[in-house]
Amino acid sequence: MSGSTIPLLAVLISLLVGLSASIQQPWVPNEDGVILVAEERTEIPMPRGVRDLVTSIEDPSSFDAIYPGTNMSCKEVLTVHFHTNIHLSQDRNELIAMDGSKWQVSGANAIELTISTVEEIAAMRYGSEENTQFNELIN
Repeated sequence: MSGSTIPLLAVLISLLVGLSASIQQPWVPNEDGVILVAEERTEIPMPRGVRDLVTSIEDPSSFDAIYPGTNMSCKEVLTVHFHTNIHLSQDRNELIAMDGSKWQVSGANAIELTISTVEEIAAMRYGSEENTQFNELIN
């Protein structure tokens, strides 16, 4: 290799490492946040097997509320059935998909936010499969 090829190779390697790190962690949580961890989907060809719900809700017990039409908590619906980590005490309400794309979600409380999040996920490719399975489970 020539002397000028080695620095170029080093730059390309550092760019690849930087890109792979951003795929694995599409945002940086604030240090005060609490995370309710989701079950990861491993059978799909996505960079990450989980989604992230970033929320300004601070109290983790808020997600113990029962999701309408079920006997499950909002936490269980999101973390188990829709593979979504819940990041509390953040500065916004946002859903980050498995591919890193971001969606605004809203709700005045955990139930409304969970409904909004499930609606967004249901419109996604893998989320529609999860939504079908979830609806079959509760019906």
